[in-house]
Amino acid sequence: MEQKRSLTGHYCLRAAILTGFAMYILYLVKSDNILYYIAPRNIIYVKLSAIGFYAIAVYQIFLAINSYMGRKVDCECDHPPSRSIIRNTAAYSLFILPLLLGFLLPNSAMGSALAAKRGVNLSSSLTSSNSVTLNKPSVIPTAAEIDPKLKALFKSDKYDEGFAQLGMKLYKKDLIQVKEEGFIETLTSLDMFMNNFIGKKIEISGFVYREDDMQDNQFVVARFSIQCCTADGSPFGMMVKFDQGQKLAKDTWVKITGTINKSTYRGNEIMTLVADKVEKTTPAKSQYVYPNYDYVGD
Repeated sequence: MEQKRSLTGHYCLRAAILTGFAMYILYLVKSDNILYYIAPRNIIYVKLSAIGFYAIAVYQIFLAINSYMGRKVDCECDHPPSRSIIRNTAAYSLFILPLLLGFLLPNSAMGSALAAKRGVNLSSSLTSSNSVTLNKPSVIPTAAEIDPKLKALFKSDKYDEGFAQLGMKLYKKDLIQVKEEGFIETLTSLDMFMNNFIGKKIEISGFVYREDDMQDNQFVVARFSIQCCTADGSPFGMMVKFDQGQKLAKDTWVKITGTINKSTYRGNEIMTLVADKVEKTTPAKSQYVYPNYDYVGD
């Protein structure tokens, strides 16, 4: 009888833990807080895992009922739980504690504190950890459709042809708006063909990040780029020069309009935004940016 009650308790506890994980996933999805942890393209798999948790929890309840009723439904190939209270407490704590922390701790986006540890990428075309390769555009303008002078400015090979095509589109704009969709690809294209864009107007939004060795009028407008989940998140942005820059606290979200230039930082030539206008703004609903290998601009 004592063993039967013990098994029933184990099955019920397992069902409760599995249901807790499923409900936590549901909460994250419903509240959109799931975007703090994984890329949107992976959300479907997390939703499916929640269904799996629910299904296994139902099976655990089924086993608990049969155990309580004295019925045997297994194939006798299972591993009975340990009789040690210490071992059981340690084993279940590995699942219960993370679940409790998930519910109790606030959900927040990565910011300057993590950027300081991982280092911000200011030269996207040279840093492999954040660089992306655009797929070859499905529709490529013919030679007759491209201004020869423009094509000469954006010389490319088979590896950066997509960025050259995007660069030509950006070059024709009076104001280059760096939007969430194509954030990484736009900055990469601008950086790869930096000299072509000096003097061009640009608008970009992100959070303020500042290194200790930056001057008072320097900071970075940054976003975290995510490939799969926050574990691979890396700060990605653009150096800004603004006379009142020291008045902006770290992690303040801003929208900046200014002119593209270049400067030297830590011995590297980097693209720099000379700000004309800096406005405080509310954080984007999705504060991270994601690679889009088919991005062709708009």
